[in-house]
Amino acid sequence: MLRLGVNVLSVVFSGALAVAGLSVSPLVLADAVVSTEAKSAQSEAQQVVNQSTQDMLALIESAKGYAKQEPERFYREVEAVLAPVVDFRAFSRNVMAASYKRATSEQRERFAESFKWGLVRTYALALTEFSGGDIDLVKDTRPSDNPKRERVKMEIKTSSGDVYPVVYSLRLNKAGKWVVYNLVVNGVNMGLTFRSQFKSAVNDKQYKGDLDKVIDAWATGLEEVSPTGA
Repeated sequence: MLRLGVNVLSVVFSGALAVAGLSVSPLVLADAVVSTEAKSAQSEAQQVVNQSTQDMLALIESAKGYAKQEPERFYREVEAVLAPVVDFRAFSRNVMAASYKRATSEQRERFAESFKWGLVRTYALALTEFSGGDIDLVKDTRPSDNPKRERVKMEIKTSSGDVYPVVYSLRLNKAGKWVVYNLVVNGVNMGLTFRSQFKSAVNDKQYKGDLDKVIDAWATGLEEVSPTGA
């Protein structure tokens, strides 16, 4: 069975957007001379991350009484918060990498859906396990060279004093909205990590390059993630 390092991912995703019980501190703005256009793009991208964080914190608070008893409900509500701001399709396409070209439309769709719910389930579990601390949104001192690409930096500070730096990669989609397509959490590039895992599975003798089997294994491995720990 394909193992995806759920314990590690729980730690990673606890800092991905928000952590249960965290408070969001004001932006830490660095002094930098950037163009008005660049400042506007940075501000809009940060607003997306900030608002999604606030929405997630509100959800965590309201879900305290039922998350463990009704995990599927919790998953759906977490997905509803993430869906508008995370480009799951672009994320999953990058994870499949070279395999994406030879995959059928059905396989691409199935993996995208499996990948999305896998992230949602893993993230939801992380949210039920961590509490206390602060979130600092830190403005990037370097303006993006691409007006349709931005980075948003965040620091997760836990009640125990640990600090987890997070860097969101966002792009401006065709609808003119900023969406997240990758994360680097505490130095771990999530896109590259998942891509490596997918490639290893494709090359595994157990699956013999069969994408259907790899996708099935990926889905099965992440179905084990549950707020109840089952």
